[in-house]
Amino acid sequence: MRSSSNSIWAFIKKWKYRYDVTLPLYVMTSSEKFILNSFLFTCLVLLATAIYTYTPVQIQVVVRRAYYYYSGVDTSVCLDDDKVPSSSSAGVLSAGCV
Repeated sequence: MRSSSNSIWAFIKKWKYRYDVTLPLYVMTSSEKFILNSFLFTCLVLLATAIYTYTPVQIQVVVRRAYYYYSGVDTSVCLDDDKVPSSSSAGVLSAGCV
């Protein structure tokens, strides 16, 4: 267990070193470092929020399209309760859209 925590710590230190060397942080003042790090953190949070918000919707769209390409049934018609036909018009939608 001790070696795994040391390897994780070494990995984190290596990535911090890469971050410090890749960006010109070592020649900046503390206020410039704070501004740059704040900007990068804000961009990272916005990107993560966009991914978290958009990905489930996009996965649903891709799955619906794949299902349509596979079966030929358009399930987008059945998304709203208003659009689901009554039992008297059973021939309007094909099977699988209930």
